[in-house]
Amino acid sequence: MLNQHISSQILIEHQKYSRNKLHLYTLIDGLEYERFFQEEIIENEWIKPLFLQPSNKDMAFAGPWICYIKKMNSDFQNQIIELEQKYPSVSWIISSLSFEYLLNNLENKLHITLEDNRYALLRYYDPRVLYKLPSVLTEQQIKIFTLQIDEWIYYYENNYHSLNAGKL
Repeated sequence: MLNQHISSQILIEHQKYSRNKLHLYTLIDGLEYERFFQEEIIENEWIKPLFLQPSNKDMAFAGPWICYIKKMNSDFQNQIIELEQKYPSVSWIISSLSFEYLLNNLENKLHITLEDNRYALLRYYDPRVLYKLPSVLTEQQIKIFTLQIDEWIYYYENNYHSLNAGKL
């Protein structure tokens, strides 16, 4: 089923024009996963939580998880596609970055400093937030935010969208 998913089709198209080997990753909202499947995501070599800081490690199960989806078995892949259709909780990233580098890159983007120097969590792993980012960030900020990410795809309001290209 993953091979028929729009993210896989876009990966194939991007790979035709890329000098680098591209990978397909999935960002998953751990709380929505647990809510839907009645079990927590289990960490392994190819699926890791983004809540890495000591202050939020206890909540890692409920936060965002990065997954190198092609390394997972087909049952898990199908679960993620099913979850995507049920709750706004999944996005797909196409990038030449290694799994570990992308993990660190995305973890750094979670924590932002507001104008009044307070800290906040940017829930970019939520498709509802991804959809609003282009109206909140400048074009330059979007470019920086998606640096080294070829495509960022998500399902929202019965349509697929790209953070880079808009509605697909």
